[in-house]
Amino acid sequence: MFPKKGTVIPEFRFNGFANAWEQRKFSELYARSSEKNDGSIGMDKNITVAIMQFKNDVKVSTTEYLKTYYTFKLGDIAFEGHQSKEFRYGRFVENDIGNGIVSHIFAVFRPIQEYDLYFWKYAINNEALMQRILARSTKASTMMHDLVTNDFLNETFLVPSVKEQKQIGAFLNKLDNLITLHQRKLDMLKKLKSACLSEMFI
Repeated sequence: MFPKKGTVIPEFRFNGFANAWEQRKFSELYARSSEKNDGSIGMDKNITVAIMQFKNDVKVSTTEYLKTYYTFKLGDIAFEGHQSKEFRYGRFVENDIGNGIVSHIFAVFRPIQEYDLYFWKYAINNEALMQRILARSTKASTMMHDLVTNDFLNETFLVPSVKEQKQIGAFLNKLDNLITLHQRKLDMLKKLKSACLSEMFI
């Protein structure tokens, strides 16, 4: 669905799409955002980037400290620098849950071109697509990587038309929803089995 290294056309396409994807600099797609919270957004809209959820249980010393947080709008991306087996140089995570705020420790970028929310949710977080880019645009520190903004913005990425982005994004999001649905069914069946084992055996 995404082009392989050295190619500009993916092997798997939806009907109606044949054009090559366009090589674009990230500086044409995103701009660094340093927009601070003006105090009007409370801790109830604090977003934990690692799991992309609103979490208001973070302890903040004063309400003034909340003004050091960045606004994190729907469609923005943030760099999370912790390295792991899955993400060697850290990773980008897109905000797909709604407007909020994030700690000033994160580098936040805002889209400046028309885009599809779900396409970029999966593309920007894809280790196969982003590993070499982040290897060239981060520097290592203790247990994590720091993003070098200018280096990242000078990197390039293959981008399809917005129409094709929408097709790909909707398809991948539907798959995720199916996985969630079946995971919930699996969890319920495991609980049922556990209850049966406890009741059926003496």
